[in-house]
Amino acid sequence: MSWKETLGQKLSAYAEAEFDYIETKDIADVSKIDLGCSGIYMESTVIYFEIKNLAYVLKENGRRKMAQSYTMFKEVLSAVTEQDKAFINCFAPNAFLIVYPGRDDSLEPAVKGAMRIAHAISEDFKHQFSGIMGLEYAMGLDHGHIMGTKNTSDNGYEHISWFGSCIYKAMRIAKECSRPFHVGISGSIYHNLSEEMRIVQRRVLGLKKSVEMWTKVSYQYENVKKHLYQTNHKIPLEEA
Repeated sequence: MSWKETLGQKLSAYAEAEFDYIETKDIADVSKIDLGCSGIYMESTVIYFEIKNLAYVLKENGRRKMAQSYTMFKEVLSAVTEQDKAFINCFAPNAFLIVYPGRDDSLEPAVKGAMRIAHAISEDFKHQFSGIMGLEYAMGLDHGHIMGTKNTSDNGYEHISWFGSCIYKAMRIAKECSRPFHVGISGSIYHNLSEEMRIVQRRVLGLKKSVEMWTKVSYQYENVKKHLYQTNHKIPLEEA
């Protein structure tokens, strides 16, 4: 049998099979799915972390420095979120997807996680990241259901392929954010945040006042006008 015939048989088997899935929020269940027509289905809050100007950063820093930087980003994202039982997906050469499994209880941990990541990169470890010339990054967050399927035969979750409208909305939100507003969230997340996650104490003209930490921004998503909320507020790692 030729390689073309073998490929045709595999594709026919996939096309005719019914896609099966496990509904869960336990990432350990990745080991229970097969490579092929099976997957994982979960409700979650997702953070899409994007290096916004990869082409420029690559040009200014070179391939080796960029590859080194990607590893540094992954270390920060993994370390900050692993205590929340969230997990990282190596989504693209310029992006990571962080998944917080759960329903409403995943919203605030994900938002806090994004704010801690921003503080880690821009404040706590700015010396280590100072060697990356021209770096710009942003995070977009949304909540919904996602479907994941294996694209390799191992049981690691880092290379699961994820699908869901909340992922693409988070990607769109990230594109609207830029320095100093590194974090942007969907309207549905914002309206479900507690006052603690919306109001911050800041000094205004020497007086300590309670102010809104989020700025409302209009944008187009799938040809519909929507609103996102972005912030320059960051949470120090020691407050995690």
